[in-house]
Amino acid sequence: MPKTSRSPLGVAKWVCCLLGFMLLVPLAQAQDPILVDRIVAIVDEEAILQSDVDREVELYKMEKEYAGETVTGTSSEVRREMLERLMESKLIIAAAKQAEMVVDEDAIESSVQQKIDQFIEHFGSMETLEIELGRSGMTLADYRARMSTQLRDQQYLRLVVGRFIRPDLEVMDNEVRDYYLAHLDEMPAESDSVTISDILVPVQPALSVRQKVQAKVEVIQAGLTDGTSFDTLAIQYSEGPNASRGGAIGLVGPGDLFDPALDQAVFALPVGKVSEPVISSRGVHLLLVNSIGADGKRALSQIFLPIEVTEEDMKAAERDIVKARQRILDGESFARVAAEVSADPASAGKGGFLGTFSLEDLSTQFQDALKDAEVGAVTEPLLTPAGWYIFQINHRVDGHMYTYDELEDNLRQVVEGEKIEAALAEYVEGLKDRFFIDEKI
Repeated sequence: MPKTSRSPLGVAKWVCCLLGFMLLVPLAQAQDPILVDRIVAIVDEEAILQSDVDREVELYKMEKEYAGETVTGTSSEVRREMLERLMESKLIIAAAKQAEMVVDEDAIESSVQQKIDQFIEHFGSMETLEIELGRSGMTLADYRARMSTQLRDQQYLRLVVGRFIRPDLEVMDNEVRDYYLAHLDEMPAESDSVTISDILVPVQPALSVRQKVQAKVEVIQAGLTDGTSFDTLAIQYSEGPNASRGGAIGLVGPGDLFDPALDQAVFALPVGKVSEPVISSRGVHLLLVNSIGADGKRALSQIFLPIEVTEEDMKAAERDIVKARQRILDGESFARVAAEVSADPASAGKGGFLGTFSLEDLSTQFQDALKDAEVGAVTEPLLTPAGWYIFQINHRVDGHMYTYDELEDNLRQVVEGEKIEAALAEYVEGLKDRFFIDEKI
């Protein structure tokens, strides 16, 4: 990479800067100094430290986890990508400052706090968030500083794009149409909507299984009585997806939970009190409300014990759902059979009526059962974690592929985005000839 010449004073400044990031620890007279941080790159007299790259990697992993995504690439590949991002950001900032651009610090601070609030909601409490950050070697102050830097970099990027990139770009109508034709298979479509009724026959576990779960509940309750913390018991006994986080689920509002019994228990609990065992279609739950927000939402934790069922349990429930379906095929009304048989709390009291849904909003399993079903037909029994279902479609509205005219504005933004990305990459390459860069690894 090109390098500009430096005066002796400039060299001295960087030597002092480097020494500022070294710590000499005289553990014994013969021991060498211990390097606790180092400069990995210099861009326009701005240093990028090894710790900067480390924090960038940890934030990248944390945000991937938050989004439910998997980190791809080896550790060295991820580190290299993060270093290149930091170097490009430094170049863009140098260009922005040279053009006397200024960012909105108040907006940055507000956005950082909003992001922290989202993480608190995701992890269930500030304490749990701090624990998660600690596992990545960060404090909340570290995270706040790093997020401020990221958002500041993004603002500089938008300012640079707005002044130096976007004004020179033009998106032609034929380019938008060509993009549409080249990506027809990827174009979105509005799915069918269906009005449906259902009957649910849950799979009831054997008595021996219920007794085994009850014994675990008693052990957990004894631990709580003896003073063991809820999160410790959750880590030890819970089989829920958030067990490793002390059972923290996050913020929930009325109706957010899948079972009305859970909803009712949570919103009757005072802060800090553990519920009695609550039985749902999935198992047994011990619930703890950690805090209540101003909007009434609860920060919730749980210890979850699934109730396992045997093959015979499933077959018994299957026989019941088959009998219910046959009664309807023999002429009884769906509503009457649902009122007598169904255990679905959302619909049993309404003769099985569930409501109207877009197919794409339903689970893949339900979509497969309903997509080809005719109005008035009763589906074959469908086994789910909640039990055996049958459905009847009361009404259907066919969906359609979105037309070019409906998508034109969005497509124009996509094409413009691709042009900006290409032009920005070229612009950054040009900045490498304008500003000093010294990569040290």
